[in-house]
Amino acid sequence: METNLEREKRLRKKAMSLPLRPGVYLMKDKSGGIIYIGKAKALKNRVSSYFGSHRNHQTKVIRMVENVQDFDYIICDSEFEALVLECSLIKQHTPKYNILLKDDKGYHYVKVTEGPWSKIEASFHTDDPTARYFGPYTSSFAV
Repeated sequence: METNLEREKRLRKKAMSLPLRPGVYLMKDKSGGIIYIGKAKALKNRVSSYFGSHRNHQTKVIRMVENVQDFDYIICDSEFEALVLECSLIKQHTPKYNILLKDDKGYHYVKVTEGPWSKIEASFHTDDPTARYFGPYTSSFAV
């Protein structure tokens, strides 16, 4: 039986082997279920930050880390690609600790119109059936 300290040490070692590339990470519980999905500019830095000192972490993050048994990751070509993939995966898996993105009200979307002169624009709504939407994003700066 692995202790919490041994588990965090194992996960930190795995995180330290990640590349310094943009990507998405999927935190998993003991049954293999995805409990959190996040994005990173540099996977190694972001993921390893979970498995060190908890001094600067919010209670929600500490609780999530206590339940992490393993993680997977997906390397992306850009931070924007990671952001779009993160939002898509959160919608698909609805992880327990991604509560903030479960409610679509008040969030921003990237709207892409179809046609010979396609437009890309920020939107608060997803009511145009002829357009494609990416999001939601919690920050207008992300859009």
